[in-house]
Amino acid sequence: MKNKKSKLILISVFILFFVLSFLCFNNNKNLIKNNANNFNSTNMTDINNGNNANFINQKEKINQNDSNNQTENSGFTSSNLTSSYVVNVGEIWNDTTKRFKRNELLQLIKYASNSTVTINNINAIKNRIVTASTMRGYNSNKDVVVRFGGFDWTATYLSYDKSNNPILTLWLTDSQQLSGKSVYSNNGSPSATPTKTTFNSNGQATWSSAFVTYSDSPNSAYPDNMYGTSYIRSVTLNNGGWYTTSVGGGSGATFTKKSDSVFSPFTNTTSNKTAIADYLVSPLNVSWQEKQSFKTISNFNCDVSNCGWGKDPNNSNYITESEGNYNFSNKDKYDTWKNDLLWLPSVAETGNYAQIRYIGLWDLSDNQNSNPHSNAQYSSWLRSAEDNITYGCSIRYIASNGIYSFNCHDPNFTRPALHINLTEAINSAFDMWGNTQFVSDNLNLLLKYVNGTNTATTNSSLLSSLSSTIGSGAMLSNTIKTNANKVTDKTFLNSNNELLIKFYGLDWYGVFITKDTTTPTPNLILTLFLADSGQLYGKNKISGVTYNKYGSAPFNSGGPPYSNGSTTISNNYGNNYIRTTLLSSTNTASVFYPYLKTSTNKTAIGDFIVSPKDLNTQDALNLQKSQTAKPTLGFRYNLPNESYSNLINYSTPYKNLFLSASTTNYTIWQNDKLWLPSLSEVGLGTNNTISTNSTASNNLRTAGLWGLSTAQRSNTNKTATWLRSGHITDKNLAYTISADGTDY
Repeated sequence: MKNKKSKLILISVFILFFVLSFLCFNNNKNLIKNNANNFNSTNMTDINNGNNANFINQKEKINQNDSNNQTENSGFTSSNLTSSYVVNVGEIWNDTTKRFKRNELLQLIKYASNSTVTINNINAIKNRIVTASTMRGYNSNKDVVVRFGGFDWTATYLSYDKSNNPILTLWLTDSQQLSGKSVYSNNGSPSATPTKTTFNSNGQATWSSAFVTYSDSPNSAYPDNMYGTSYIRSVTLNNGGWYTTSVGGGSGATFTKKSDSVFSPFTNTTSNKTAIADYLVSPLNVSWQEKQSFKTISNFNCDVSNCGWGKDPNNSNYITESEGNYNFSNKDKYDTWKNDLLWLPSVAETGNYAQIRYIGLWDLSDNQNSNPHSNAQYSSWLRSAEDNITYGCSIRYIASNGIYSFNCHDPNFTRPALHINLTEAINSAFDMWGNTQFVSDNLNLLLKYVNGTNTATTNSSLLSSLSSTIGSGAMLSNTIKTNANKVTDKTFLNSNNELLIKFYGLDWYGVFITKDTTTPTPNLILTLFLADSGQLYGKNKISGVTYNKYGSAPFNSGGPPYSNGSTTISNNYGNNYIRTTLLSSTNTASVFYPYLKTSTNKTAIGDFIVSPKDLNTQDALNLQKSQTAKPTLGFRYNLPNESYSNLINYSTPYKNLFLSASTTNYTIWQNDKLWLPSLSEVGLGTNNTISTNSTASNNLRTAGLWGLSTAQRSNTNKTATWLRSGHITDKNLAYTISADGTDY
């Protein structure tokens, strides 16, 4: 039997498999309604009457938004987007939910890696290097094109960043998509105050600031063809920063990112991961862009500047009149672009398609390199400088029939590239919660799991079926697992084939389904149990204080235990630190605050979370109003904090007479949205056999009221997990689940 004295919690505390619950529908008003214990469906009367207009309307709104994204900017026909050349993936970003779309993202990953990803096997694409050529091999010699943020991009390279997150590099298929879109421009002069205008029909822009003269030497402080201080990276691509406004950087200006540029979704980040830019990786975190060498990658006869952002000490690799003139890497602001989320590719990445062909890092097809409707005079800008011109204004650009040098003060086509963090994108795509609503497709799949059906059907039908199955009882975790494994799509099943739900960025087990007390027709409620406390690492407990790698916290704030008294007790859950400061706090910086926040128009997560007092107290499994450990676990006495009510005669079933319904705040947690589970709910584990005086079955004693498996009870960071249950005799002890899930 594992229990802990409060005073020891300062040293080795173990948080928190919180339980949270969310409702699918609440009467005919709410699309989906969540609560701190279970998964609520719509009013069954409304379901039976086919009255599900809110859900249908919201789904149509999402689909309409996606349809708009699909058609926006597509008023042209590009030869490189036809089915004979490419496999196409529809829009992967849902601008309503501010999340990636699961089915489309998984299709893109399948095309790019020949791998299927589920909620627990992202390792299938980790530490992989896949070139565009290899991708073509996966797809009948066709390039991969995806719609992203309203534009078409070609997939060029699957690799990984410095944190070992898989990243997919995309390059805009053609600049004509930018026609008529908002951009900031100098209008042909080196202005320090660019103004808002629109791209012309070819999506052209000047690389530098269109100086009157451009016979600048590469020996200047800021050569005109140094990408880090170029106009195109700072202003046109909306990355912001300092750029030159005169020859050789004699003068310059600082541009601030704008919110109304066509590129702002790809460059402007948010604090709550609701922008595309939040899911992009900068070259700073990409090793192959730090020490990039055209000479090494393509066996070219010399290196060129602006390929890698890191310093290159080997000047002899650069062919110039004076050795090293064209190695810009030691110049001030050379590496500024390493922090950009949107950037121009280099000749080392694209390769050289002139008379002598040099294969680039990405190993692109001629089709990917071409820019539809372009010609040799106007083709796509690269960031790479020329290698042997006596003035510093020559920039490489790429055309379907070769690589050429071009004056950086004249217009050329704009085709930026970016890296998607696939780890974060997948987390986003699998999440049940969007920006202000639930994600319809993910919700539908969840309902198929709990019903155990592959049949394509509506959410209302699935909810009606589930309500009928449960009746007046409940569905336990082991039954949920059995049903889930009947579904062909394994996206939300972990390696143990248990239902794992991503809900606002955290992984939760779906462990228990019952109903609330709504009359005449109760709502279905799904209880969620945090999958492991290590997920909290680095996230805010409160403002300025983050969780350690174990996700730990003290049960009662780490203060000395109370030795006596009937109103202030150390293991009283109602007053405990985890409950009052972490799970019920209104501190907006807390990782749990979004689960508590409510709104007046049902656009916040907290609007859909049910408190323990609203559960069906007549349920056969006793739930939380009258929960008792004595018959459930076979104990001689009941445990404090398991029940929130005063229905029980506390003088008889409790050995600890000091902790009772009269204790200060003893019953208050009945109103909470987030709470710690009890020993009766999680069970005692496989190390605890049935005792001779027990009235509980061995199975119930082991798996608890929720029917948990050992894997669900365990904590993957190898630390024990707090429960709300207090000890029967010692006011300074609280129970935990052992790290391996086998004991308590």
